Amino acid sequence: MRLVIDVMGFENDISEAIGACRRFKKKNDDVQFILVGRENEIKDRLKSNDNFEIVNANDVITMDDNPMMAMRKVDSSMYKAIQLVQEGKGDGVLSAGSSTCYVPMAYLLLKLINGINKPAFMPYLPSVNKKGFMMLDVGANKECTGEDLFQFAKMGSIYCQEIRGITSPRVGIINIGTEVDKGFSYHKEAYDLLKDDKSINFVGFVEPRELLNGVVDVAVADGYTGNITLKSLEGGLNAIKIALKREYKKFYNWAGAIASIFAIKGVSKTFDYKNNAGAFVLGLQKIAVKTHGSADEQQFSSAIRMLHDAVQKDVVMKINKAIGKK
Repeated sequence: MRLVIDVMGFENDISEAIGACRRFKKKNDDVQFILVGRENEIKDRLKSNDNFEIVNANDVITMDDNPMMAMRKVDSSMYKAIQLVQEGKGDGVLSAGSSTCYVPMAYLLLKLINGINKPAFMPYLPSVNKKGFMMLDVGANKECTGEDLFQFAKMGSIYCQEIRGITSPRVGIINIGTEVDKGFSYHKEAYDLLKDDKSINFVGFVEPRELLNGVVDVAVADGYTGNITLKSLEGGLNAIKIALKREYKKFYNWAGAIASIFAIKGVSKTFDYKNNAGAFVLGLQKIAVKTHGSADEQQFSSAIRMLHDAVQKDVVMKINKAIGKK
């Protein structure tokens, strides 16, 4: 298995990405990593026993670039990394660069599975039941039809069955209420399609406020709704963390802080996404994974694991078999 890693264009030093590859390869001899980036910078951070292939790329996609600018940077590490997979020289690709550029670039170079209308950007989110859930789409498409949501649901369900080992994943559509008459016409269209598909464990509409309680394994939305939901959940969790830290810094709360330290650590661990820090661009002919722009070695390692598992379980073939057209 050949995994292509774009090691440039994120907030931390590239040694975080290289260290994650080194850690993963120690336990997975079958994997060959292709590191794409400025060759001199990569070589400066390698150890004598590292066995990585390096593909030089002189340019870097920055967080300020837009998709049009990015597609012109054909000598960038992101473009070259995706291109290697497009040409069959790699089985899957991972980047921590700009999501705004990565998703459309992967879509344009790797192409959709025949029969899939649109790609979907799918991250993992934690929940209070410690099982977490997948949410798609969170930004690849602002506008969707009911059939698009139906396809997202099928792809998310297949991923959870094959990779997460959930026999019958619960699938829900994000809406402003659980009643069947809520939402726009495409919500109702998707509802009817999913209700009639016996291969999907469809639980109906779900409200965003219930997602962190673990009511579904797959939460489906158009990209606009999904992106707002994702950022609202992340912002809310972060605000609670900041508020707790502020209160516990007050001297009269020290006793309470000491008494509840294990409870706080437990909650913090539950909502720690670092062990599942990858988001998939689903619906493409190859596996493409994106990790956070602030990714450290641990987050890169988890994203590599997610990429490896998806390639090993041949998720693309299974999505193609379930939805694709000849």
